[in-house]
Amino acid sequence: MIIFAHRGYSFKYPENTILAFEKSLEKNAKAIELDIHKTKDGKIVVIHDEDIERTLEGKGLIKDYTLEELREFNCKNIKFRDNNLCKIPTLEEVINLIKYKDIFLNIEAKTDIIDYKLEQDTLDIINKYNIKDKILISSFNHECIKRFKAIQNDIKYANLYGDKGTNSKDLNNKIKDLELYSINIDVELATKELVQNAHHNNIKVFVYTVNSIEVAKKLMEYGVDGIFTDCIELMKSTIQ
Repeated sequence: MIIFAHRGYSFKYPENTILAFEKSLEKNAKAIELDIHKTKDGKIVVIHDEDIERTLEGKGLIKDYTLEELREFNCKNIKFRDNNLCKIPTLEEVINLIKYKDIFLNIEAKTDIIDYKLEQDTLDIINKYNIKDKILISSFNHECIKRFKAIQNDIKYANLYGDKGTNSKDLNNKIKDLELYSINIDVELATKELVQNAHHNNIKVFVYTVNSIEVAKKLMEYGVDGIFTDCIELMKSTIQ
């Protein structure tokens, strides 16, 4: 079972920062998940929210700032506010961190609220570093995934499913029509039947966000292919 460091080692360090990714690598993470948006000047940056207010000392939308302007904001976590490794990173900076390592990287395109049309830019970066075999691209915006596939279909793709009106029964009925590497689902949607159905249709099942030992063990019994966790150290020791 693959264990994804969800936004890096985000239980102990500021999420989606170079520091969080470095610390997950120190804990021998073999997979990392991150989120991307697009800046005013067309740069692909790594951050979860459309607005910077929750994680950085500022306000406003990513799309309204240039990369240089975003670099001016410190991390909102007081403990790490003066740490340059906790400023907003670019996707390229993260890829440079893992490009020579045996790391599976899940890039979540956060286009479900603001649709940045970032598909070509993201693929250009992936191809620049020749790491397409290490990449899984996912999104709650399934039209975004269709656009990615239309541009380049030799990369792994996943639809994300969560608490937006989806239930396990509906998803079970959809699976046979999905042409995807995986479905990345909220833990509340995970059932043994769903996992078996996905596997029957050659689709992997990755589950988010799992920080409980008991839940991780249950998902192992279901046969899921991977979990996303904030607590990479705890989950690795549990699985082992």
